Amino acid sequence: MKSIVITSGKGGVGKTTVTACFGKALAALGKRVVLMDADFGLNNLDVVLGLENRVAYDIADVIDNRCRVRQALVESDVRNLFLLPSAHGYLGEKVTAQNLRLVLNSLAATFDYALVDCPAGIEAGFRRAVGACERAMVVTTPHMSALRDANKVVALLSSYKLCPTLIVNRVRGDLLAANKIPTPAEITQMLKAEVDGVIPETDGVYGYSAMPTKPFELLARRVCYGTGEPLDPAADYRGLFGAIRRKFKRG
Repeated sequence: MKSIVITSGKGGVGKTTVTACFGKALAALGKRVVLMDADFGLNNLDVVLGLENRVAYDIADVIDNRCRVRQALVESDVRNLFLLPSAHGYLGEKVTAQNLRLVLNSLAATFDYALVDCPAGIEAGFRRAVGACERAMVVTTPHMSALRDANKVVALLSSYKLCPTLIVNRVRGDLLAANKIPTPAEITQMLKAEVDGVIPETDGVYGYSAMPTKPFELLARRVCYGTGEPLDPAADYRGLFGAIRRKFKRG
C-alpha cells in the first residue's frame, strides 16, 4: 500500500475536497483506497464525503483499542473507497506519527492507496501525519500568499526525506491564458516541486460529488502510472474564440 499525505501551507485552499476527489478518482481506476482524516479538532472529511451519519467508530477508538481498525472503516457510496474518520474533540497531542503508522500498516494488506488528510500549516498535526507517510502532495492555489506558504511546506518536507509534488487548485483558465497568474511551469520553478495536478476554478459552490472529474482522473493516472499531463484550464481561453470567452468571463 502506498501512503500519501495531502497537506497545505494554509487553510482554505480546498485540501480536504481535493483529497476526497483524488481518492474517488483512484477508486475509479480500480484501486482500493482508504482516506484517513488526520486533522484532529477541525476534521470534516466525513462531512465532505457525506458520511457523517454512518460513523460508528473513529481513529481514536482504534488507537485506544476500543475497536479494530476494520470496524472503524466507513464504506462510501463509491466502489473501492473507504473512510477512516477522525475524532471530534479528541486530544491530538495524544496521537503520534508512530500511532498513525501502525494504523496504516494494519491496512496495508487491504488497500492499494491511503490518502492522509493532514491539518493545514506546519504544527504538530502536520509533523504527525507527514511522519507516518511515504509520499507527500501539497495543495495550493495560484495566489502568491498560498504559494509562499506552500513553498515553506515543500522546504520542510525535505527534512523528512520526501520529495513532494503539487496540486494547484482553483485555477481560473481565463486568468491563466491572459498571463495574470503563474503557469504550472512557473510554479514548479518557484517551489522546486513538480505539478502533478491542476484543478480549475468552477463557477458557483459545489459539493464533492459535483466537482469536475477530468482533472482528478488525470491526476490519478499520473500518480498510478506516471503518464499524461495535468489538465490545462486555459485551453478554452486561447485563440480568437478564447479571447471572446475571456472578455465575457465574469471578474
